[in-house]
Amino acid sequence: MAFSNVTGDILCERCRIRQQSLLRFCTITEINSISVSKSCNTYKRGQEIFHEGSLPLGLFCINSGSIKIVKYASGGKEQIIRIATAGELVGYRSLITRKRYTTSAIAAEDSKVCIIPKDEFYKIIQTNQVFYQAILNALVENLEKAEAKIADVAYKPVRGRIAEALLMLARSNGDDKWSVTLTREDLAGFVGTVKETAIRTLSEFRDEKLIQIDKRTIRILNPEGLERMSNLYD
Repeated sequence: MAFSNVTGDILCERCRIRQQSLLRFCTITEINSISVSKSCNTYKRGQEIFHEGSLPLGLFCINSGSIKIVKYASGGKEQIIRIATAGELVGYRSLITRKRYTTSAIAAEDSKVCIIPKDEFYKIIQTNQVFYQAILNALVENLEKAEAKIADVAYKPVRGRIAEALLMLARSNGDDKWSVTLTREDLAGFVGTVKETAIRTLSEFRDEKLIQIDKRTIRILNPEGLERMSNLYD
């Protein structure tokens, strides 16, 4: 796994997104140890962070931007499993199972990511049961979301799936801007449709005053309207 350009140090104890992260369950001593051992890197949109089948080297913490977790189908087509945003941790499943990555991680936009060495991760989960339980809870939550997504693809119309995806991604940003920065292709890959259908649906939402579109940024104007749309099934 090759890293991109290394950024200046981001001190964990001063990190603005730590309280959004599962690292908030770590003690000050553990945070200081992480801050010393980690490395911080920048990734351009489309740059791979880790690849399916490779051995895990550590735990990835997103400082800014977003990361798409993907599986590759035949012909190299991406199926986006989930999109992780600032404050989220990535790569812990392979660390816990001590197996190779079953997915790949790619920057969905320009991102800053810190990697905590796997030895540091193992040391913390052996002594901090609160943090370990939080990691297990996150695993279960991601599994539940994956199961719900499978059901949605089978039964929910594309308009409902896109409405639900926009709301979920906006809420995961952890602020009050109600905006999502994502390519139309990535949005299509996330909800299980084609790019042309995603573009057409977003244009319909814009005409219905549900959203506002500015290049790759989608601002939600009517969350309640999208919520109603997301609850509709065929």
